[in-house]
Amino acid sequence: MPLKTLVTFSDALAGLLAKRLGRPMLCRMCRIARQHRQRKTDMATLRNMSDRELNDLGIGRGDIPALLDEPALWRRDRR
Repeated sequence: MPLKTLVTFSDALAGLLAKRLGRPMLCRMCRIARQHRQRKTDMATLRNMSDRELNDLGIGRGDIPALLDEPALWRRDRR
C-alpha cells in the first residue's frame, strides 16, 4: 500500500475516532501511542550502545528499563 494511501486512511480513521470518542480521548490515545513509540526507539538506541558508552553516561545495561520507565525515580535513586 503506498504511503499516500496510508496517510489518507489514517486521517480518515482519526476523523472517525474523533467523532466517536470525542477529541480529548483521541488526543490522549495519540499521546500514549507517541510515548510508546518514543520509548521503543529510546530502548533500541540504548541497547545498541556499547557497555563503555553506557558507562560514560553513568548507566548500566541493567538500568535501562528502570531509566525509561520512571526517569525521575531512577535519578533520585542514583544520588
